[in-house]
Amino acid sequence: MDTIKFDTSVNYERLISDKSVNYAFSQNLCKVNINKIVNYAKAIKAKNFVQVGIGGSALAASAALSFLQKGAQEKNYFCLDNIDPQRLDTVLKLDPKQTVFHVVSKSGTTIETLSQLFVIKQHIKNPNIVISTDDRDTFLRAFSVKNDYEIFDIPTDVGGRYSAFTSVALLPLAFFGYDIESYIEAAKQVVRDTRGGWGFPIDLANLVVSTYDRCKVFVMFAYKDRLYEVADWFRQLWAESLGKNGVGQTPIKTLGTTDQHSQLQLYQEGIKDKLIVFLDTISNVDFTIAESFEPFNYLKGKSIAKIMEIEKQSTRKALDEVQVPTAEIFLENINEATLGAFFCSLMITTAKVGEFWKINPFDQPGVELGKKYTKERLQND
Repeated sequence: MDTIKFDTSVNYERLISDKSVNYAFSQNLCKVNINKIVNYAKAIKAKNFVQVGIGGSALAASAALSFLQKGAQEKNYFCLDNIDPQRLDTVLKLDPKQTVFHVVSKSGTTIETLSQLFVIKQHIKNPNIVISTDDRDTFLRAFSVKNDYEIFDIPTDVGGRYSAFTSVALLPLAFFGYDIESYIEAAKQVVRDTRGGWGFPIDLANLVVSTYDRCKVFVMFAYKDRLYEVADWFRQLWAESLGKNGVGQTPIKTLGTTDQHSQLQLYQEGIKDKLIVFLDTISNVDFTIAESFEPFNYLKGKSIAKIMEIEKQSTRKALDEVQVPTAEIFLENINEATLGAFFCSLMITTAKVGEFWKINPFDQPGVELGKKYTKERLQND
């Protein structure tokens, strides 16, 4: 997979050698009904797309659209991935005839998502709603059948944070005109390449597990704005999959060069408990400084992208010199195939690390107690 480059100066151990990729999310790649999703998306007569979901029901879609940034310019994306009434109010003020609501809940019982769905239904007469939920019987599925909403199935064995190749993300991508077939095909190729010995997913997993004794924090340092929400998607994937049974690695998302001026001091001179992975891609637009301005004459002839690249390299060099482990992932293209390959690669890495730590990377028992208390309080308040 030549669109993803991985580099590290750390001499890590190769503790993981298994290259099998027999996971629900990878097996589902061959089962997606692309034509149904594309045809439905093309038939939507609206300019506003609202993703109503939280966590894995929203992050992949938002990250993908942020990375690609080349959809139909006359269309708008909104995301209700928080239950803040202010954000909901903004969406309710949109022209309902020009708005489609994609309501996503794997369990079909997510309180935050259903609460907003109920408010949307109260405030808008005959809202344009489409549903993605578990392919088993759920409250949301029954509610959707009753109200004659279009329903897309999320496979039962594919968890929310691994749902980037289901309708959860595919429908918004198709709505904005992206090539979801290339996106999925690239993910399939990653599965084949990994089985055949391609390095990146297994190499990153080995870097993590071999440095874990001293690195309990994973910093993803995104060096383009379009990658910041990708780091957000990764943060949930890593935290919710691997934080179990007294182990885990705290993921932090960081933006370069912005956070060189806010967090780098800690990384450079604070506790050396962090693995810092720089995430970068090409600049598809640039500006060059044509004049000299004393005392910054050395900037003449330099482009903004070049300055940013030098700052990244210099930051990494400074961290290496104080023995902070670093690596870089570079995405050589900004397109659907590269994104699909990257998402699938990180899912494989996550699964491999979980297996090595002898935990189940596909459940999330730690969030259930808070949900239980919330439900009890709402019922009795």
